[in-house]
Amino acid sequence: MKINKINKLLWVVVLMLCQSCSEFLDSKPNKNLVILNSLDDFQQLLDAEGSGMNNYLNLGLISSDDVYFGESLLSRLSFSQQAYYLWEEETYMPDAWDAGFAGAYEKVLYANVVLDGLSDYSPANDLERARMSELEASARFYRAMGHFEVLMHFSEPFDPDQDDQLGVPIRLTSDINVKVGRSTMKESFSQIITDLESGVEQLPAKASIPTRPSRWAALAMLGRVYLTMQDYTQAYDYSKEALEMGDELMDFKGLNSDLPYSFEVFNPEVIFYQRHLSSRFTTNGESFVNPDLVDLYDSSDLRREYFLLPSSSEGLYNFKGNYTGDFYHFGGIAVDEVLLNLAESAARTAKESEANAALRNLLENRMDENFQLPDDLTGEVLLSKILMERRKELLFRGIRWIDLKRLNQEAESAETLERKYNELNPILAPEDTRYTFLIPPAEINLNPMPQNNR
Repeated sequence: MKINKINKLLWVVVLMLCQSCSEFLDSKPNKNLVILNSLDDFQQLLDAEGSGMNNYLNLGLISSDDVYFGESLLSRLSFSQQAYYLWEEETYMPDAWDAGFAGAYEKVLYANVVLDGLSDYSPANDLERARMSELEASARFYRAMGHFEVLMHFSEPFDPDQDDQLGVPIRLTSDINVKVGRSTMKESFSQIITDLESGVEQLPAKASIPTRPSRWAALAMLGRVYLTMQDYTQAYDYSKEALEMGDELMDFKGLNSDLPYSFEVFNPEVIFYQRHLSSRFTTNGESFVNPDLVDLYDSSDLRREYFLLPSSSEGLYNFKGNYTGDFYHFGGIAVDEVLLNLAESAARTAKESEANAALRNLLENRMDENFQLPDDLTGEVLLSKILMERRKELLFRGIRWIDLKRLNQEAESAETLERKYNELNPILAPEDTRYTFLIPPAEINLNPMPQNNR
């Protein structure tokens, strides 16, 4: 077994930790870095959780109406974080880069290093050949995740009726000399879907540990992608198939509410583990749950107990419901999200009995013994209830920002956001261009491409 183009396959971990992905892609790698020359090496690169393979950018969380930052914390955030939180027109200093943007493309780069390496690898036997197929599908899963993260934050809300919306650079090679412009949104989604579909065919049904991709995760992720694209038929199909592989929910009536963080890492609902990039606000006591969101939980809702921790500031709450088992905010895929994806897509495709069943399943595991399950709902009442439960269930995961971009295109669900608890009271209207983040200036300088509108 051998790799023919070994000079292209360099383990770039050290270099990547020292500079942004953009800067890396336009510089020559050190020829003395460790060479990847075995299938174990490829697996270790994909397992590099500490180097970002299981990280998720936090810009959507900062900008969403899940959070309320106290004034003291707000004054200590970086220029860009303040700008994202307050929905400023300009979010970067000149020549600035962004850790979230760079981190997402870091995943893409590592995945492409593995894919390029496997294309030149000669398997010694059938066992290696099968392992190569799994590694290829894993790499393509990570590449899809990286591209999807950037697309959801640095491109405008997707309109299925438009063909010329700008997407993001789609990188399909580890060759750092290849310049890549912005694809259209439909082209970007097409590549993401193609990469995820390879996982449905080649990945194991469930991973040995949830930090690795699986068929379960690929199906669940395809459900999320199609929901974002407003293709509710496909979203329903993939979400249903994912739930057929695993649909266990934790019953909050039987949990221990005295734990500092409510849920164990790799709890039964975790399909694929990711955590948000940590920052100054991650563990700060003035990082609160939006009081308007707190008010949505009634006395029979156990999520109030397991998600919310009374803070030292009277009447305000911190969030303790991370599916990471600690202070890191969960950014992965879990059964509760897939169940809500199924419920919404079923409601939108005339499968109301299934939508009601999914909604009832969630509430049975989230409410106390005194809660009365609702009768079957129909039409807009059903959809509105599902979206409300989605709002209360998936907070602090980065999903809310993606949902806002999608749901703001419908008059019935459009919302105007306001930072009404801060000294400054900015407003973000449903169709505001600030829902599309600016591409970091350093990326524009190194890889010229059209900037987003303001």
